[in-house]
Amino acid sequence: MNIYVGNVPYAATEEDLEKLFGEYGPVATATIIRDRDDGRSKGFGFVEMENQADGERAMEALDGHEMMGRPLKVNPARPREERRLSPRRNPSNNQTQRTHEPHKSSPNGYFHNPYTFVPTPPREEAIKQGGFAGDFNPLKHPCGKAHDLDHASLKDDLWTGHIPITLKTVTPLVLLKTEGESRPENKPYDVLDYIPESSLRGMLRSAYEVVTNSRFGCFRNDEQLAYRMEATEATRLIPTIVKKDTKTGELKAYFYTGSSHPTEEGPRKVNKTRKALTIEQIKEGAMYTALLPRYNKIRITLQGSDEEPKTGDEVYAEIVLCGSGSYRYWQTSRIWLKRNCPTKPNPGSVPNSWDARKPKPYKDSDGNHIIEVVEGRVLITNQNIDRKGNERIFFYDNPKSQQKINIDNHEKTWRTLIKNYWDAHSDDDIFDRKDMNDIPKKPWQVLKKNDDTKEYAWSPHLYHRGTQKDRWDREAHDASDLQDGDMAYARCKIDDRTGDIKDVIDLFPVMISRKLYQNSPKDLLDPSLQPAEKLDDLSPADRLFGWTPQGEGSDGGYKSRIRVVCDKSVQSDIVEDFSDDPLTLTILGKPKPAQGRFYVAEDKAGTPQSKGISKSEAGYTAGKGLRGRKHYWHHNGLEEENNADYWNPLGEDRIREYIHIGDKESLQTRSITGWIKPGTEFEVSLYVQNLQREEVGALLWLLTFNNKLKDEDEKYYFKLGYGKPLGFGSVTMEIDKARLKNGCLPLSTGEDWKGYYADLNACSPATLDVDGQSACIQEFQDSMVDAYDPIQSQRQTTPESQAQLIEQRFIKLSFIEGFKQVLKGPDSQYPIHYPRRNSEPNPEGKNYEWFMDNENGREHNEDGKTIALPAVTDKKGLPYNPSKPNPSKPRQRRSRR
Repeated sequence: MNIYVGNVPYAATEEDLEKLFGEYGPVATATIIRDRDDGRSKGFGFVEMENQADGERAMEALDGHEMMGRPLKVNPARPREERRLSPRRNPSNNQTQRTHEPHKSSPNGYFHNPYTFVPTPPREEAIKQGGFAGDFNPLKHPCGKAHDLDHASLKDDLWTGHIPITLKTVTPLVLLKTEGESRPENKPYDVLDYIPESSLRGMLRSAYEVVTNSRFGCFRNDEQLAYRMEATEATRLIPTIVKKDTKTGELKAYFYTGSSHPTEEGPRKVNKTRKALTIEQIKEGAMYTALLPRYNKIRITLQGSDEEPKTGDEVYAEIVLCGSGSYRYWQTSRIWLKRNCPTKPNPGSVPNSWDARKPKPYKDSDGNHIIEVVEGRVLITNQNIDRKGNERIFFYDNPKSQQKINIDNHEKTWRTLIKNYWDAHSDDDIFDRKDMNDIPKKPWQVLKKNDDTKEYAWSPHLYHRGTQKDRWDREAHDASDLQDGDMAYARCKIDDRTGDIKDVIDLFPVMISRKLYQNSPKDLLDPSLQPAEKLDDLSPADRLFGWTPQGEGSDGGYKSRIRVVCDKSVQSDIVEDFSDDPLTLTILGKPKPAQGRFYVAEDKAGTPQSKGISKSEAGYTAGKGLRGRKHYWHHNGLEEENNADYWNPLGEDRIREYIHIGDKESLQTRSITGWIKPGTEFEVSLYVQNLQREEVGALLWLLTFNNKLKDEDEKYYFKLGYGKPLGFGSVTMEIDKARLKNGCLPLSTGEDWKGYYADLNACSPATLDVDGQSACIQEFQDSMVDAYDPIQSQRQTTPESQAQLIEQRFIKLSFIEGFKQVLKGPDSQYPIHYPRRNSEPNPEGKNYEWFMDNENGREHNEDGKTIALPAVTDKKGLPYNPSKPNPSKPRQRRSRR
């Protein structure tokens, strides 16, 4: 009989499992599933019993059995089955939805993430060559014949005027009306029936930054991000109490190593081959803390009362050594408050209420239990994970004198770590929790969401925010402020031979904590791409759209030379109105920049990272780069002209990705009263002043994507407004030929304008004709190729072949190729949505489950290793099940040790 064993302690071995199950009958094999790269346990395994009856007895007895402080989960082994969502009612129209059918086929179970990254290669060469593509102070313009690019007058050989544009929506456009509104909770958003000029300007600047590979206009991610550490790291952490030196005011870490000899890998393990071990040697390898039963059947309260101990209580604890083999831990059997106990109690015996296996007391070579009474301090972090049964008591019972180290230098990183926790969870997540009966629950309480699921408690460092008393009038201090009496876990530099603690590397609020990456995202962004700090650093987008200094002591700002104007005249019947029955949209995912496999690149060029590296290796570490500028895919195939039925929210034939399918609205959802219909056209004008020919060329290149295409060719779409991950806001922008004269743009040089204003009888100034427009585009492309692909040896002799070569090399520049790919959408026809485990939308989002599966799939997913976000030009998508075994690579069974 094959048995699945879950929640296996990471320190356990196959020998431990075999010994445990061997009490119920012969064991054929015992296997713990381990990581292929580093050999670490994944926390689960399989035991094959030779006899069916023995296996059933073992399962009944050992399900919930506490092994090394963790309750096992024991079930018959069976193939994993994917759960499917039952049909739900759509809250927007109260009509039952039918089974979900993706709007596109999903061969092989793949999908595309809603966002991707356009590479941003370093700009050093562009800066060196100093032309249009580089950096320079526009007030001291060094290029060509032009004068300084100030705003005082029109320059003779620079272009001024306006470019008329037609903007057309091809999917619904959602522009939320938010300014000046005081909105009650979950009130539907009204929508605008025009396009704000600031939104258009932002969209245009974003595109211009990409195609000119300019500096980022804004980049504020200058603090370290954090990731959830591997569970195996918990055994390395040393319990620590922070104390303030009364003389110097310094904060010092006092280390509570229990009865054990510390090493950098955890408590030093006793050599199993030694036959006779002393009591001290037996105690030496135990886990540092004592477990305090609190949430399972065994529940320890203070002696003489039914009161439970609280964090910080100084106690006497009667502890019993438990475990088997070389892995041992201390289990608390009785506890006393020190202030209520005049003398240290004497140890008793193992409580009769303890089942021989839950937990299993350890016996020395003479068959005696090892029981002690120690002084310690209680730490309560609440039932914050599934099946947690114990809290912890920090104690020190080591013959070596207790060690301490100054940790003043850790105050800043501690504050950054705690605030990272806070940023990951909103106040609503922490403080506004309600159970299935709509009864409010406090952060430290477990609540039932429905008959099958629970929402576990939060740890104190998440709800102790900013006050001396929390909102329930209980004494507490700001968890981000490291203070006297705080309890934490430390990762230390240790002399393994002597057990001397040399230094503190990291401090954590809980045993399995978030952990800061070595660097911040800004540290990985090449200096040539970071926002400009002075006028000499202005890149093409800064010089056209303007620049505002960010830091103190910076130069004065530089005014924009482009103005975006959108016709706001009322257009009738352009809004699809469902204000009588608001539409609740799917929950949008929060940015997850801590997901290094998506945001971090192998190098400065934006190359996706290798598969299979650890979470820390895939993070923000020195020598790596960022993937590039974040952009949302156009959802090809969802244009209204091709798929009008998909944008009918009342249709019953399938579930739409953009509709929230939960039973009721949550605090995370947004409801809207309408949207601007697909097919709506807007008149837009770009008013420009003193533009170089390359700047005109860059704008024209952006606006002529679709001009030369045939009907069957791929088209290109910009993204605007709210709901881009759901397919909303795809628009086209083209030069408005109806507002042109003879195909000429109303752009003139300063010299032309001078002549026009000098003679009141003069005709309109000369305009930029078609040949001039093409010349501007070619100059823009030439300048970018010179800066990023300077292969002079391939220059051709004729102007025509030279222009063709420049254009070919231009469209192969990584940021140009990637940008065009984003605007037309992925080449493969997989559906586009946030990561999830299958094609069915999940009403609660739960994108994190896919990322958990991806981390757990390092050993045997279809690609062999953990998956990084594919490159923007890569046709391959992401698998629904990243931890699915590759059928072409049969899993190897490990033999018994």
